Amino acid sequence: MRRQRTGRYRSRLLRAGMLCAVLVHLFVTGCARDTAETAVVVPERNAPASGEYLLESSDKYYADLQATLPAVSDPRVRANLERLIRTPVAEWLPHDLDVTAGTIRQDIARGQASDSIPMFVAYNIPGRDLHGESGGGQAGADSYRQWIAGVSDAIGTNPAIVILEPDALAHATEMNDADRAARLSLLGFAYAELLQHNPATAVYLDVGNSTWVDPGRVADLLRAISPGQPVAGISLNVANRRPEAEIRSYATRIEQAYGHRLFVMIDSSVNGAPNTADLVEWCNPQGQRVGTLPSTRFDRDLMIAHAFIKTPGQSDGRCGTSGAAAGEFDRQLLLDQLS
Repeated sequence: MRRQRTGRYRSRLLRAGMLCAVLVHLFVTGCARDTAETAVVVPERNAPASGEYLLESSDKYYADLQATLPAVSDPRVRANLERLIRTPVAEWLPHDLDVTAGTIRQDIARGQASDSIPMFVAYNIPGRDLHGESGGGQAGADSYRQWIAGVSDAIGTNPAIVILEPDALAHATEMNDADRAARLSLLGFAYAELLQHNPATAVYLDVGNSTWVDPGRVADLLRAISPGQPVAGISLNVANRRPEAEIRSYATRIEQAYGHRLFVMIDSSVNGAPNTADLVEWCNPQGQRVGTLPSTRFDRDLMIAHAFIKTPGQSDGRCGTSGAAAGEFDRQLLLDQLS
């Protein structure tokens, strides 16, 4: 009897094992099929090795921050200012090509000395800001191509991050057909130039903020700018104040419309107010606050990264709570942002 019961038990085990194997096979192959159908390939891209963002503490901006310290008596504001002094901020490149090239080489040298990665903002396209508060840029297409080529040459094979032309793509939607085509052509040239010649540079093409352009339209513009291969990286929220969750949702909708995963760089410099979603004014609005960074380290494999791209304390223009020109340091504006 014992032997017979053992035989039936083994038979049951065998049948159960076979059934489990079939179920596991169906489950695994089904999951694999579903994954194959729904997976989106992570794009290849040029990028430096992971490392800290360059803290350019010898820059005039940090001297302005240090000079502000003695005027601060509020302990909380002082702590926020001291934190800001330790926070890397992107380098906005000058208009003049020789000065730009010198700035890039200087930051690269300092990055090499400190084993860190400089971040540059290329903001010099003709008709910049549609001639608004931050208007300017190169005089024409040829001078802009020369400037971008100079930026690319100065970076070379060195590690770097470039935020490419904040607001330029979003502003293209507000142009007439001829001007929009010219703008997209220049953005396409700039993106291709950096992609082809700077293998250790992560490029983030700016697409505005989450309240500006429909994600489907953004996707169409990305295709127009780089028809040969997908754009790998975009930046969002530069100098703007939209909340983190909203920005992430917007990035996801762009990816869905575009059909490709995107590396995303979020500017967290001035979206630190609890009610930041309610700040509808774009130019030095009352109530804006300096944000926080989850890390000051660039991770080349991270799909969503954060940086201080906008410079806290620098005015958006003569409007809102500041009378300073766009890009000028305003001490009271900074203290308001840190309060």
